[in-house]
Amino acid sequence: MKHKIILFLFVFSIFCTKNTVAQRVGVVLSGGGATGLAHIGVLKALEEAQIPIEYIAGTSAGALIGALYASGYSPEEIEAYILSDHFDKMTSGAVTKEERFLLREKDEDASMLNFNFAQDSVFKKSLPTNFLTPAYLDFETLHLIGHTGASVENDFDSLFIPFRCVAADIYQKESVIFSKGNLNAAVRASMTYPFYVNPIRIDGKLFFDGGLYNNFPADVLYEEFPVDYIIGSNVSLNAAPPSEDDIISQITTMFVQKTNFELPCNYGIIIEPKIGIGTFEFDAAEEAIQSGYDETLKHLDSIKLHVNKKVSVNEVSNQRKKFREQIEPINVKSLEVSSFSSTDVSFVEKEFIKDSIVTPLNYDALQKKYYRAYATPQIKYIYPTLEKISDSTHQLNLEVTKQKPLTLSVGGHFSSRPVNTAYIGLSYMDIGKGAASVHAESYFGKFYGSTKAKLNFDLPTYLPIRISPYFVLNRWDYFRSSSTFFEDIKPSYLLQNEMYYGIKAAIPAKNNGRISIDIRKFENKDQYYQSVNFTESDTADITNFKGETAKLNYELNTLNRKQWASSGSLLKASFRYVQGKEQSTAGNTSSNDYDLRKFHRWISFALEGRKYFKMNSFFKIGIYGKAVFNSQSLFSNYTASVLATSEFSPLPDSRTLFMEEYRAPQYIGGGLNLIFNYSKFLEFRIDPYFFQPFRQIIKLNNNDNFGYSDLLKEGIPMAGASIIFHSPIGPLRLSTNFFPNQTKPFSAQLSFGYIIFNERSIR
Repeated sequence: MKHKIILFLFVFSIFCTKNTVAQRVGVVLSGGGATGLAHIGVLKALEEAQIPIEYIAGTSAGALIGALYASGYSPEEIEAYILSDHFDKMTSGAVTKEERFLLREKDEDASMLNFNFAQDSVFKKSLPTNFLTPAYLDFETLHLIGHTGASVENDFDSLFIPFRCVAADIYQKESVIFSKGNLNAAVRASMTYPFYVNPIRIDGKLFFDGGLYNNFPADVLYEEFPVDYIIGSNVSLNAAPPSEDDIISQITTMFVQKTNFELPCNYGIIIEPKIGIGTFEFDAAEEAIQSGYDETLKHLDSIKLHVNKKVSVNEVSNQRKKFREQIEPINVKSLEVSSFSSTDVSFVEKEFIKDSIVTPLNYDALQKKYYRAYATPQIKYIYPTLEKISDSTHQLNLEVTKQKPLTLSVGGHFSSRPVNTAYIGLSYMDIGKGAASVHAESYFGKFYGSTKAKLNFDLPTYLPIRISPYFVLNRWDYFRSSSTFFEDIKPSYLLQNEMYYGIKAAIPAKNNGRISIDIRKFENKDQYYQSVNFTESDTADITNFKGETAKLNYELNTLNRKQWASSGSLLKASFRYVQGKEQSTAGNTSSNDYDLRKFHRWISFALEGRKYFKMNSFFKIGIYGKAVFNSQSLFSNYTASVLATSEFSPLPDSRTLFMEEYRAPQYIGGGLNLIFNYSKFLEFRIDPYFFQPFRQIIKLNNNDNFGYSDLLKEGIPMAGASIIFHSPIGPLRLSTNFFPNQTKPFSAQLSFGYIIFNERSIR
């Protein structure tokens, strides 16, 4: 009997050791998109309670949070990052001023939708595979965790906390466990939510979100590590049965396997934060984190019954600091560029190195070159990883995916005023040792029509350069375009036709700027009436102006939109030389019968700037200014002279009207943009401007005599007010404008799209 009691006590002591004084604690984090950010609060509460975390595993969002923690970031550091602008850019796919490379951006146009096509299969290989542009996401994860993984020679057991994550191999239809390799690639594969962010290849296999087959990898944690106690953080659940009228539920059921949200042993606890946010509501991160923290506090007493080992916050902090100190800074000494499709992508390699890397690339240099290469239109995707090749240097591996060669763009401006214009563009792109593209586009409408053909050659020289020959036809038809659909439209009183061709060479001025020189030949033809009393049977005066021009231009652009911007800045400075021959002939409404020829030569300088300031989350102020100084001589008559001068048109709607009062050879103008943001997409704007000419071209005693006004003739205002909804494809707005010298000073319109035209020939 005594021996039985001793045996019982021995077995009981083993049971208690396993169940009540367990020391090796593992944490498993589920997937869940934005709701998965609750895991940060869970980890934060566990650390504050001095619960030791010795192993960690996760799926999808849980993989990202787990990898950050395993890489030596504290819960507070992870929280600060998630609440920063960096994470907002990761989840939105926004390309901001730091990531842009202005030299390789296409010319601004009125496109709203772009479709990329493959040559061998127009439909099957042309459907988009992702909503998010992952450039920032991929580089940030390389910087945050990929660099750490490379420093421990890509062994996940050598991280600050041994780590595992899972992804889905959809070809084999199985879950794959990552225990080694590129840490950022493993996590990126685990986070690849179908159709939201594109999949990546690892060792030739295409991987998707780990949540497809295992959204709560507690079994992986249990089988991979010698855990004594498991703490699970779960914010996910299995989808409801599909319904006959819900296509999303049907697709989800076909692709997603049910997950077992139970622990594989009796030694553990599951924390389930209650969060009322959607999968992609990342702007509610703070709410999710707090929910995880609060829910964990409720379970601490139960956890402490089984985990008696404690590790103080200071001790963990010191261990974390010691681990991070061993991480060498990024220094790229060698480069390996590859493409799964075996296409020639040597252009990308030359973007990073010319012959060899003599001086290793640090983080800043690597970031600059990465985004420059990514900005190449012929490149769809670049995935970066790092490998440690010595005690202090790394090899950068780039997996490059070539963009589909054909791009169809459609858009335009559709308005309640008769200035509707449709846009269509088609591009063909190719890449090899260099990058080339051919682009053709057309605008068509009663008010504006244009055809443009352009070639772009990008050379990966030491200083990147773009060479662009082009040909453009423009036509503006100014009828009484301030009217609405419900008013009669008078015959056209002014037609402007332009034809020009030339070549442009541009180099970068940092990532957000470019310097260009543009040389072109042009031929302008203006048809106009110098009297308001004309009929359709009358003939117009005609002025032809043929010549050559050269322009030196500097541009710095960090604006967040191509029209109706609300953040960033713009600075343009240009110097232009023009020479040409004018031929003007009278129509039958002119008071003088003339046929004149004159030679003109002039120079002009223009300076334009715009900048926005964020006052608070609901209000922004923008300032705008423009100055033009022009030595242009007078043409044969008043109207021809005014048509040849530059205009002040800061409001997009002002570009659809011919208003001579806002034209002058020398002027300054400026204004404010008062922007009230009701949400990320909806805003109310008030845009007052003031135009001050130094001297204007005016009619003198009668309509036959004209000349220059006195200096600083009285200026004139213009103003606009708009309610704008910035849809994913273009702005929808209700606007009213004030032009005091017009017959109808106030005009209103409802419109959708962009008022963007091709560049003028010289004006």
